[in-house]
Amino acid sequence: MSNETVRKGFTAEHHALLFAWMAREMIGRAGERDAAPVIRAAVQEYGMQRGRRMALRAKKNGHKRSMLNYLVYVEWQAGRGEMVTNVVEKRPAMRVKIPRCCWHTAWKKFDLVPYGRYYCLDVDLALVRGFNPDLKLELRDIKPDGALECDFIFHGAALGPREMLAFLYRKNVKPGKSVLMPWDYHTGHVYKTMGDAFSREFGGKGRDAADAALEEFSRHYGSGAAAVVRGFADTDFNVLPGGA
Repeated sequence: MSNETVRKGFTAEHHALLFAWMAREMIGRAGERDAAPVIRAAVQEYGMQRGRRMALRAKKNGHKRSMLNYLVYVEWQAGRGEMVTNVVEKRPAMRVKIPRCCWHTAWKKFDLVPYGRYYCLDVDLALVRGFNPDLKLELRDIKPDGALECDFIFHGAALGPREMLAFLYRKNVKPGKSVLMPWDYHTGHVYKTMGDAFSREFGGKGRDAADAALEEFSRHYGSGAAAVVRGFADTDFNVLPGGA
């Protein structure tokens, strides 16, 4: 199987499972009391980096860093049927409930929800801060805590007719899918950012945790997929890749 074929085979599940395996390995070595703050700080760093890239794309296209544009510049797209997102309120702020999430589905399938939970606690809030620290996202509930649905309120994103038309045009036409990054990139990003954080805080123990998680990843997805993840070791995730 070619390297390009392996890359194209990455999905949200790859990203979800590698994160949870990394959290599990670090907790197993350092204990939850000491590992949890480091995992959460790593997720915040990861989210801030993604948010800043989104802001750079918006600036490049002459778009304000508004909440609606935050939703336009999201860098990922789930596979068909993997996510169910319901807009339950449009004004004065957009409220979204998510009964089906590809991350939660993957974690539940492999009994990893307690570890995956650390991603959901911080990632969306960090993404918004990275995009524009003046914006406010309210996280009401998350599925890993036992809720039937994740519940988000995007303050500043009132969906009137004019706003809806602008949002749909930008989401589907320009910039459209040009803002998306492939799942191998996202998976390499989460591995590098978390692995670096583990090493800074726990030294060899942290590096061992990251290596053990990638070994589990390799057993599940193959050595070629693990090599793709390692290939992002020198990537600067604070900047747009390839001048995108």
